[in-house]
Amino acid sequence: MIAAFDATVLVYVVDENAPAPIDPGTGKPVTDCKQRIEYLLETLEKDDAKIVIPTPALGEVLVKAQQMAPELLRQLNSSKHFRIAPFDARAAVEYSSMHAQRIGKATTNRTKAKFDEQIVAISRVENVHVIYSDDGDIKKLAGPKIKVIGIAELPLPPAKAQSDMFDQHYSQDPNYGKWG
Repeated sequence: MIAAFDATVLVYVVDENAPAPIDPGTGKPVTDCKQRIEYLLETLEKDDAKIVIPTPALGEVLVKAQQMAPELLRQLNSSKHFRIAPFDARAAVEYSSMHAQRIGKATTNRTKAKFDEQIVAISRVENVHVIYSDDGDIKKLAGPKIKVIGIAELPLPPAKAQSDMFDQHYSQDPNYGKWG
């Protein structure tokens, strides 16, 4: 499988202290964000998936990484699972096609829209099956051919999911936690 990480997900891969994103379903921070990202990485590694990092997404994360940017680049370049994918001629052709379809449609931020279009264009030419992103615009641009999954949709590791289910069920019992 080939997956892509947008900056909204990549930031949690490189900065474990980043504050959790807002879950669109609850309006609250995503619970267990770190565990969800770690489990995603473990699963992708186990499946020997390739993870594409589109250069516009990488650029956004490098800005936040500041002095750690060279080390981040070294780690990504040395990993057999990550591949930094440039905005090259093939992506430019895909981008121009996407852009032509969007002419006349209102966008709130043209710069952001261009970045999002480039990320999706790179993902398309890289034959990505799924983009991990919390950006609703990426989801709209990806269309039906590429699945987009946000952090709140990521599964919890099995042990954590089971303990949460157990806690939710038994925490309703007034005698829960009382010994004797």
